[in-house]
Amino acid sequence: MLFDLHNDFATRFLNADYCKFRSTNIVTAAIWTSELSDAKSRVNDITRRLKEAGHAHIAIEDIGFTAHGEGYKQFDFSTYFYCSLTWNYNNAFAGGALDDGRLTPIGKCAIKAIEDGGCCIDLAHLNKKSFYDALDSAKNVLCSHTGFNEHPRSLDEGQIKALVERNAVIGLCTVQAFTTAHSAILFADVIDRFVQKYGCDNLALGTDFNGSDDIPDDINDYDKLLNVRDILINRGYSQNDVNKIFFENANTLYNKEK
Repeated sequence: MLFDLHNDFATRFLNADYCKFRSTNIVTAAIWTSELSDAKSRVNDITRRLKEAGHAHIAIEDIGFTAHGEGYKQFDFSTYFYCSLTWNYNNAFAGGALDDGRLTPIGKCAIKAIEDGGCCIDLAHLNKKSFYDALDSAKNVLCSHTGFNEHPRSLDEGQIKALVERNAVIGLCTVQAFTTAHSAILFADVIDRFVQKYGCDNLALGTDFNGSDDIPDDINDYDKLLNVRDILINRGYSQNDVNKIFFENANTLYNKEK
């Protein structure tokens, strides 16, 4: 079984077609608003179509469109699994990974509105200053799709430790720029290094499929990605620990009572 915390199919395809996987795969449709014009109506339309298709796992990447007129105060966050405050650049709420802004006063208000709707705060795409600001302000956090190298979109050791201390789930991305993993074996190495330091209880998958073309050919779809489990099993991982990483940690978070 596999639970993907972050797949951008909903924005790329603008429909629910990509969520028609076998039942062992649970996919979170992340609506990437930075790509959308007239984002509010487009988000509502995509969300409606996903709900009609019976796809319950929906997230929003960058709620910047709700800043106008303090729209975040009226927006219904209860529909969504998680929301991130921004993308790679500053907006009214926070500073993005490629920018230098901080969490703003209305960013703190937005965090409260999101959490009042029973939705988690996604710390992906924040720069380090905004990451820690948001971590201090939020109760229910995750990092949906990231890596562990020196890239600005990746987490450093201090950020990983801070999330593990909060028992937050971290989704490992397949994007090579964030992992320096150019094959399934090297991707397994990234998992292994994380587990050796932090254990298996906080790591999950957040592929970023359809959000990037910078993904190794041998892990660029779910059938191929599932082969990484076999690599880990052959290295001595228990089935229970592999299941945590590939399914249980994310599934437990999703089913947590709001």
